[in-house]
Amino acid sequence: MKEIVPGLWDVDEVKSFVSVHVYLWRWAEGVTVIDTGTPGNAEIILAGVRKLGLHPSDVKRIIITHGDVDHTGSLKALKRATGAQVICHTVEMELLEHPGRRKPARTPLGLLLRPIFAVMMLFPQFRVEPLTPDRTHVDSDKLPEGFTIVHTPGHTPGHISLLHPEKRFLIAGDAIHNRGGKLGAPPPLFTPDVENSHRSIWKLAKKYGDGIDTIVCGHGDPIPSGGQARLNGLVETLFEAEAKA
Repeated sequence: MKEIVPGLWDVDEVKSFVSVHVYLWRWAEGVTVIDTGTPGNAEIILAGVRKLGLHPSDVKRIIITHGDVDHTGSLKALKRATGAQVICHTVEMELLEHPGRRKPARTPLGLLLRPIFAVMMLFPQFRVEPLTPDRTHVDSDKLPEGFTIVHTPGHTPGHISLLHPEKRFLIAGDAIHNRGGKLGAPPPLFTPDVENSHRSIWKLAKKYGDGIDTIVCGHGDPIPSGGQARLNGLVETLFEAEAKA
């Protein structure tokens, strides 16, 4: 487990078919878990909580950035073990309550893969238990942990990122990734609204960029400093490509 900035920890022991991050944010009232990895990771996440000298009952809230199996897979088990409140965007509640509605995008390849994807969801390592969140939020809502909700749709309709203005870090979820140290947009195959996902990145850069030093994503290495410049560079690349299209 690694501390990214004071109080924000990456549970890098999480096991998954794809490299994914689960974060713990330690604050005055306990700890908040951001995303839960794939199925079977609840005990690993709780081990991370114990490394902080805390207990499962100290997990007060679980915030879900979006309803993909590698972010909600251990949600039900973690809630069962902690009794924590589950929070997501109002629009994303549908995917938490009906995980099977998450499908590849309506592209030729995506449509071809949909039946395969549906069969995969029957296997334990991909099966997500449905759950109704305790609270839902919308864009610009302020949370007691110090986070501001930033609605960043595109990858999923109710995707959110979490900005901590005081500590100047962004938990981006899958609104962006930093695989191989290269900042990028979410993969089109699992992004039903690519255009909107690019607008969400523009929003992060242009509306909130002045308050962002550190960025952590669902996938890829953390960006410890210079987050605003990295976001601006990605926006220039994305919208230059769109202008040429």
